[in-house]
Amino acid sequence: MTYSLAFIRTTDGYLKVTASAKGAPLLSATYQTPDVLVAAARIASISEKEIFDLSWTAKRAWENEDLNVCCEAVNLEPDQLESLGFREDWRRLA
Repeated sequence: MTYSLAFIRTTDGYLKVTASAKGAPLLSATYQTPDVLVAAARIASISEKEIFDLSWTAKRAWENEDLNVCCEAVNLEPDQLESLGFREDWRRLA
């Protein structure tokens, strides 16, 4: 499924990534740094080009705390979403 990813550095210093796709629940994952995201992407067998794009975008969001950054669409399988630590963002569903 194709997901649009958005990145933001939280006020408590973490990198939050949200994933949205048509007809799917909103998902989110939180990482200590962009490097942790890159490590998780490698474990999830994401392509090197997509890892490069994710890394670049995540680092932009990390360096600019008040900036929400969106990345191009990424194709992710359910097992990749799990490896990346994405879970339903239940707090936004209320």
